[in-house]
Formats: sequence, structure tokens, C-alpha cells
Amino acid sequence: MIKYLYGILIFALTFSCSNDGATDKQTSLDPPKQEIPIKTITKPEFVFGFVGQNRYSYAPSSLEQEDGSVHMFFCGNPQNDVMVDNIFHVKINPDGSKTKAKSVVQPGISESWDDHHICDPSVIEGSYLWNNTSFKYVMFYLTNAYGVYYNEIGVAFSNDLEADSWIKYPDQIVRKTWDHDGDQLIAGGWKSWGVGQPSVVSLDGKGKLLLTYTVGDIGGTRIVWSEVDFSNMEDYTISPPSTIVQTGLMAIDNKSRDYTSNSEFAINIEEDKILMIRPVQPMPDDYPSYLNSSLEIDFMNLSDFINNSSSWTPIYRISPDDTGFPRNHNATLLRDNFGYIKNWEKPTFYYTVSKAAPNVQPSASNHAEWTYHIWRAQINENQ
Repeated sequence: MIKYLYGILIFALTFSCSNDGATDKQTSLDPPKQEIPIKTITKPEFVFGFVGQNRYSYAPSSLEQEDGSVHMFFCGNPQNDVMVDNIFHVKINPDGSKTKAKSVVQPGISESWDDHHICDPSVIEGSYLWNNTSFKYVMFYLTNAYGVYYNEIGVAFSNDLEADSWIKYPDQIVRKTWDHDGDQLIAGGWKSWGVGQPSVVSLDGKGKLLLTYTVGDIGGTRIVWSEVDFSNMEDYTISPPSTIVQTGLMAIDNKSRDYTSNSEFAINIEEDKILMIRPVQPMPDDYPSYLNSSLEIDFMNLSDFINNSSSWTPIYRISPDDTGFPRNHNATLLRDNFGYIKNWEKPTFYYTVSKAAPNVQPSASNHAEWTYHIWRAQINENQ
């Protein structure tokens, strides 16, 4: 649930960036300067929401098919007024019609490591062998247990994107970063958030994957990445995590450096690019103060990302002025089944909206969560 995604103490430091005010003066001998394209977004479109119910839909993972249809997995609560996360599926047809939303992954049995929430899906096609059965799709997700605050990462498998249920792997794929049982206490009486919010792309179209996920522990909040090989689940491998490059990311004031969390990634191997859609910090002070107001799409060379070098370049910052909503959060890039994106300079993105005070309040029938709906738009480039 969203309180687990954001209700943590952030240790990220911000650093002031200076601008000495120097400008490049063009003389008659200088070549004409190229006009920098001005980017906008298309008119936002409503995609899905449990409208008129005390239910939420957020954190989508959207897979575009060759016929133009989109399989969307997202986080939702099956029972009105009850905040228990399941992962739902909806197929959006080329004509805009949709299948009925259905819960396809649910929390585990009582007192298991995943018996509370199942959220933040990321689905990737490949070739995965487990228990002598070949699977075409793997879904990574965040999960947690009752009685503790921290999150961990699990996976489930299927051979059909429209399956009614996915088969969950029995153990955590990525565990919390500390060794002792229970929560990790940090300064101010807070507890560490753990690991979660996975985003996955395929590196070979088979079992090798690039996994990114958020970490929140005594060392701070950050996104890390690992190389994963799920070709054979009897002997799978995950490389030690490495914190992603954060150079070039600016906070909401455009003066301070930002940190990363809760982001989705897509790649274009032919053009050596990786894209990220991320929340821009800090979050507003008014309710719901655990949701960001703005999102940003950034890119860098994929080879530089893997080498932990270079810096991010912004494509567009998505603000309340663009969307008409005071909160914009938990977003995804429209990708194919392998996490690839062709038109990386003008990506389509899906995002979650929310109302804010005074239109919502932290009370049973008026929670901000009941206004979490999924919208979409695309980057334009106008000369």
C-alpha cells in the first residue's frame, strides 16, 4: 500500500548547483544556433479506475502488443473500503475497449512472508525454466508481511498474459538488506522501508534481465540495479546491486540535486538508450504528503548506465499544470513485452493521479487513495 511506499524517513542529501550566469554570445562568424525543440505532452486520457467505489488503481506496468493492444497490470484493492493490495490485469484493445479488471496475484497464506500486500508489478517476456516447466512471462512485484514494516521482492510466472492467476515462486528473490529478523530501526524512531518497486527489462530476449529496484534502509533511499539470469530457476543468479547514476537529476526547485526512488525503466538497445520515468522530490506538505506532484522522464546511454558513468538528460517534466491533478505518481513507460521502446524520444507513459486536500482527507470515506486512477499521455515535440 502507498503508505509503505512513501512513509519513510529519507536520508538523501541535496547539493546546491550554481550557475555563474555566463552566456554564449553569438557573433556574425558563429554558425547559426540550432533551435531547441519545445516539448509538450498530448492531452491526457483516462485509462482505468474503480470510479465511484472506495477502491484504488495505481502503479501500472503496460505492455504494448503488435496489434496495438496493451496488457496493463496494476495495483488495486479487491474489496471496497479495505486497503489490501492485489495485482490486477486489464487488456486495452486498439479501439479503446477493455476487458474486465481481474485480480491475478494475491497475498499469500497467513503468516507467510507475503501475506499483506502484493503490488508494483513489472512483467517481462523471456524463457524461464522452473520445476521442469517452461514459462514465457515473469512478473516481479513488491510484497510484505503483517507485523513488519519492510518490503521484499517476489516473482510469479505464467505462459499467458491473460491468465486468471500466476504461479508464485515460493521465496523472496530480493530480501531486505539487513540480516536480523524484524524491522530495522533508524533515526527518529522510524523503520526502514526495505526493497521493492521493481522494474525489469530483458537483456537477451530469454532469461537474462536488468533489474532495478528501490532500497530504503539505514543507508538512505536509492535505486540499485542488478543483472539477473532466470534461465533456470533451480540455479538462478542475481549480481550484487549497484546504485544507479543520479548525476543530472534535479529536484522540484531545479537547483538542488535529486535522489531516485520508485522509477520505471525502458531501453532501446539499437540506439544504446535507457529511459527512466521518476518522481521529482520533494513531496508537497499538504495531504497526501506521501505522493509527489510531478514526474520526469530522463534518458542516458545504456552503456553508460551499466558502467555507472555519465549523467541523465531530461526529456520532459510532467506537472499538475499538464495533468490537471495536484498529485502525479507511480508511473510507467509504455514498453513492448521485453521492456524495449522504439520511439524513445517521444515515449508514451501511464501514470497515477490523486486529488489533494481540501478535496480529500485521511478519513474512512474520503481517503486520497480512493481517487487513484490511471491516465496516459505521450511526449510531443513541436518546433
